[in-house]
Amino acid sequence: MSGWVSQCPACFGDLRVAELECGRCGTVIRGHFSPGPWMRLQPDQWDFVLRFLKVRGNLREMERELGVSYPTIRARLEQILRVLGLEEGEVPGTGGSVGEAGSVLQALEAGELSVDEAIQKLENIAKGRGTHA
Repeated sequence: MSGWVSQCPACFGDLRVAELECGRCGTVIRGHFSPGPWMRLQPDQWDFVLRFLKVRGNLREMERELGVSYPTIRARLEQILRVLGLEEGEVPGTGGSVGEAGSVLQALEAGELSVDEAIQKLENIAKGRGTHA
């Protein structure tokens, strides 16, 4: 992920994907595609997300892993949620709420959900289907 460029180096505008190519058969698809919210994350934010998933969402374990305080971990998590468009209130374009996403993350931290289950529920929220889909 660290090789992803999301802003124009000349004007700092958002870049969009214009071509996709299959690495196996060489099929090329041309058009204008939005890279999606996950590509807005910076390399250090991706590192945080991967570590967060590795420790199954346990914020105390994140403290130990990164050697920083609980408030620092929470602040970094909140920053990532903002970048992904999951700040307080409605999730843009979905009808889902941050409350739903927060509930999923709390269940993950408590060990009530696996990482895969949490990812599926978060994807459902992002698609506007809520946590029960």
